[in-house]
Amino acid sequence: MDDLFALARSQPPQPDGDFMARMLADAYACQPAAPARLAPAPSRAVSRPGVWARLAAALGGALAVAGIGSAAMAGLVIGYVQPESVVSFAGTIGFGLGESLDLLSGFDGLLSEELAP
Repeated sequence: MDDLFALARSQPPQPDGDFMARMLADAYACQPAAPARLAPAPSRAVSRPGVWARLAAALGGALAVAGIGSAAMAGLVIGYVQPESVVSFAGTIGFGLGESLDLLSGFDGLLSEELAP
């Protein structure tokens, strides 16, 4: 088997001249006479990004804005709800449980369900 493969490698098949002439004639017949001209690309009007897009880009992109918003909401929730674990942690690091600072003293009135006449 190895001898047959060696013989086949030593004598690669060559196409005859008549076949090559017919193939080139077919190839030239399929080609256009002149190259096709490309149409120019339509020009697009340059649009300026909106205010929110520019603000998001200034802050670092959409992911940064989402992170800032998430951190702000988490801060509001933890500050308003004051979960027991946060209160106990504050007591262990030196803040007494009796110490508090009311920054929104009139805010409780807005949370009541009673409507003023």
